[in-house]
Amino acid sequence: MTKFTKITSLLILSGLMILIAAPAISYSAVESPDDVIRIINKIAKYMFTAFFVIAIIFIIVAAFNFLTAKADPEKIKSARNQILYAVIAIAIALISTGAVKIIESILN
Repeated sequence: MTKFTKITSLLILSGLMILIAAPAISYSAVESPDDVIRIINKIAKYMFTAFFVIAIIFIIVAAFNFLTAKADPEKIKSARNQILYAVIAIAIALISTGAVKIIESILN
């Protein structure tokens, strides 16, 4: 995968994350710190779900790549990288829920 393809994929996924989180932000008037916490909680829930869905897709694709690698070291390396990216996505999802709690404690 070329550097351009990786960057393009990252930008597309970032755009999708924004579209997924948009319903959490829309129609939300911020009148107090509790409203900010409520919006952050909604965004975190959307991000958590999106990252886990992406991680599951990566794991399924990586499993398929392992099965079809036929002892090709390059394909096996690619499948391992996909699993690594899935683990990173899961870590980001878990961090997003922890970050919400940290922000809540700072604002309260």
